[in-house]
Amino acid sequence: MGLLRTHEEYVELRRWESRLAALLESLADRLEVAERKDAAEYLAHGEYGLVIEFVADWLGEDERPVTDEERAELLAVAGELGEQVRDRVARSLSYPASDGSV
Repeated sequence: MGLLRTHEEYVELRRWESRLAALLESLADRLEVAERKDAAEYLAHGEYGLVIEFVADWLGEDERPVTDEERAELLAVAGELGEQVRDRVARSLSYPASDGSV
């Protein structure tokens, strides 16, 4: 998407941002206050890759519990940002990369 968006692109972007915000909300009880604040700031500025990668890093570093559904949604959202983002999130969450490497 370029700088000029169609109505449909804008609606799709808002839908996607809402999906990411809902995911962050579901994980809020496992994130520290400062982490939640940082994630909200990144989301507000459209830094979607930073949001998803940092959240995965925070969860993975301290081995905070993540349900299978949350893990699947994290990976799905990351996958929409590209294979490299998905693979970095997968590594943070201790899941194998899409190409089978670790």
